Amino acid sequence: MSVTLRGPVRDVLAFVAPFRERSRRFRDAPGEPKAPGHVTELAKALHPAGLQLRILSVRDDSPTTRTYRLAQADGSACLPPFRAGQYLSVFVEAGEVRASRPYSISSTPDEAEGGGYYELTVKNAPGGFCAPLILGTWEPGTTVRCSAPAGVFYHEPLRDGERLVCLAGGCGVTPFRSIVGDALAHGRASLALIHGATDPTELLFSGYFSELAVRYPERFSYLPIVERDGPAGVWGGERGYITAALIERLAPDASDAAYFISGPDAMRRFLADELAPWGLPSRRTRLEAAPARFGPDAWPGYPRDASSLAFTLEARIGPETVSVPAAANETLLVAMERAGLRPPSLCRAGECGWCRSRLVEGRCYSPPGPGARAADERFGFVHPCKAFPLSNTILEVPENPDR
Repeated sequence: MSVTLRGPVRDVLAFVAPFRERSRRFRDAPGEPKAPGHVTELAKALHPAGLQLRILSVRDDSPTTRTYRLAQADGSACLPPFRAGQYLSVFVEAGEVRASRPYSISSTPDEAEGGGYYELTVKNAPGGFCAPLILGTWEPGTTVRCSAPAGVFYHEPLRDGERLVCLAGGCGVTPFRSIVGDALAHGRASLALIHGATDPTELLFSGYFSELAVRYPERFSYLPIVERDGPAGVWGGERGYITAALIERLAPDASDAAYFISGPDAMRRFLADELAPWGLPSRRTRLEAAPARFGPDAWPGYPRDASSLAFTLEARIGPETVSVPAAANETLLVAMERAGLRPPSLCRAGECGWCRSRLVEGRCYSPPGPGARAADERFGFVHPCKAFPLSNTILEVPENPDR
């Protein structure tokens, strides 16, 4: 083996040569920009900034829930791929108010690839803004603006292993329709699903899951459980709540499983207490990102005398500075949306980081859970989607690329 020493002069020339080549390329470059390459076009198709979708059909799944089948509005059969369990953030407008809500994709990746459609399942939320608007205005032929698929609530075998215990409450079962169907069709995972609902009419996709349990008896177990009888008569199945004992009965010796949990806040808190004696490491538990809702009774350290107060938010979005009212019982994101501003948002749970903003002045409370970042708190950043004001506030908000 031989080594050649070029010397300092030749080293300097070798260092300078790339700069000369760069200058030559700038000088000889054409006046018109070069057309995007095939890889760039493919990347845009796979990861678009947003989607224009058209509703193909509507299906009533329960007295309060509908599923919408959507395809590309331009007729293209190509949809961006997604991981089973991810969501689309849907943009809706009413007058000057524009808001977004994330809805899990309840169809499977195979249905997107082979059928050219996504399905979103929407449950009515009395007193809400987006769900009643969607249920009252969406019909076949309606064009819908959405984000590209996003979210981290999906099964990754290298991270989660091949054994899953899925715990769903109410409409929180929607991502599991995709996760369970995809996992059984591809790979070797074994799954157990417990779905709790208020009454039998709210057991969404029960026929689908029952069919999968018959088709894959060695790999999939399904147990629906309700709190009370439905209008059709006496419920003959399991009653009560999802408890540790019930989980052990359906999935015995599941100490090595990954636990996927999706449902309302009350269910999550109940399960946290039920599973606490098991000492599950955090890496074995996956929580679906849930939009932040006001709940001071469940928040450690929240000042009880602040819940009914009202403040002012000064929002600095790009070149704009706008002052808007901000109630303590609503997030800063909702305050901006109510005022007709268009801040960026996707998950509405502090998980995606899309709305991350600098807190210039004031105090906020951010509930613990997914999306809580110690570094953000230390350096003065908040996520408006899960930040509740505790004083008058000044916020530097990133511009929305989809304004």
